[in-house]
Parts: sequence; C-alpha cells; structure tokens
Amino acid sequence: MLVVGVTVIFCLVSLSQTAPPPHTCETLLKPLEIKSVEPLIGNWNIIAASNNRPGVRTAYEILLDSFWLEFTQGAQSNMLKVNAYSNMMDDCYKKHTNIVLEDNTYTWPSDNSSTIVMLPTCHDCILSRTTTIIKGNEYTALKIGSKRRELSRAELLAFDAQIECLKLPPRFTFSPKEKLCPETSNLLPDTRIFEEALNDFIEIDGVKTILRATDRFFENPESTALFKWIERVGEGFVKLVDWLDDLM
Repeated sequence: MLVVGVTVIFCLVSLSQTAPPPHTCETLLKPLEIKSVEPLIGNWNIIAASNNRPGVRTAYEILLDSFWLEFTQGAQSNMLKVNAYSNMMDDCYKKHTNIVLEDNTYTWPSDNSSTIVMLPTCHDCILSRTTTIIKGNEYTALKIGSKRRELSRAELLAFDAQIECLKLPPRFTFSPKEKLCPETSNLLPDTRIFEEALNDFIEIDGVKTILRATDRFFENPESTALFKWIERVGEGFVKLVDWLDDLM
C-alpha cells in the first residue's frame, strides 16, 4: 500500500483574494529564458505546491511528509538526470527520470504529455509551472523549491500571487520539521501499468467530484488542523498500545 500511495503522489505532486492586475500577472508568469541546464543542477527542497488536478491536494495532505529533488548533468548537454525523494509517513522512496531542455521548455523524453517552464522567483529558489494533459484534460501545477527548508512570508506571498494569476487552488506547504529522505532511499518500482489504470480511474467524472470535495476540505485551514489533531491522537494511541504490550 505504501508503494501505491507514493505512486499516487508521483502520478498526480484560504479564502479567495482579488487576483493581481493583468500586467502584474504577465510579469509574474513570464517564463525565464533558460540557455543551459546548469542553474538547476543541485539539490532543491520543495517548499510549497499548487495543482488543479483533483486529488493531488488530498494526496499531499494524507501521504507526503517531505519532498526534494536532485538534479545532475545528463548524458547530453541539454539533459538533466532527476532523482525525486519522497518521505511518505516515514517511509522513503526514490524515483529516477530524465528531462530535456529545448526551446526554453523541459520535457520528458519518454512522455510528451507534460511540459515544464521556469518562472520568476526568489534568488535561491526554483519555480516550475508544469502543464500536463491526461485523457484530453489539461492540468497545471506550480512547485517552488529552495536550497533552504523555509521561505519568508514575503516570498510565499509572491508565490501565492502567481497561484492566483493562474486561478489555481491555495498552496500546500510542506512542514520544514519533517525529515528529508536520504540518497540511499529505496527505488520506487516500475508502476507504469498501475499509473495508467490510476489515471483512467481518476478521470471518471464521479471520482473527480469526490476528489475535488476532499481537496476543498483540506484547503480549509481548520479542517487541516482537525485532521492533524486526529492523526496525532492516532499516533499517541499506537504508542500507548505498544507501551502496554511491553508491560505484559
């Protein structure tokens, strides 16, 4: 089940405010000119994300504790090797892929359904806008990463403005207190067949309706706080049971 849960993350991954003026959005969403892969090389902690695909917010809240990316030079000058490290409920997994830079856009050589452009952000950050087409439906994701574990309030508000410009759901922010997975994490098994079946299932209208409802639940800060409290109570109960077992 843990592997399945992580696969969901990789497949998928506040109150409304007045949107920024159009000219501001044009500046905030203007793709950066990328002439080489070198600026991305290194390790990046994913700080926050927003995704309009149904179920992604729910998966983040329930399954994913931390997430970081390792970029290294690929076999070609315009290629990057990517290792994605996912901490899901204290179990760590690694997924490997390659991306290629061409015409200011990153793509996956084996998958032409997704494209990535980089957007303006803070000095030691990366901000990706991913567009994915699944079963004819287009979804957009924003992810902001940094060399740091936390961003300032002003930096997060700037990210929020970009989210609002794209009319995406409120951001999900990873806790900087959660541990990051080591480079020695287990490699995620090949789950392409499962991913295809999962995509088919998620694109069913009734399923999307349910997932949108759970996403909205978690977008409410009070609901999220309640869920975290229930989660802590459950963890405390498990520890109590273990302690009683040790006494017997």
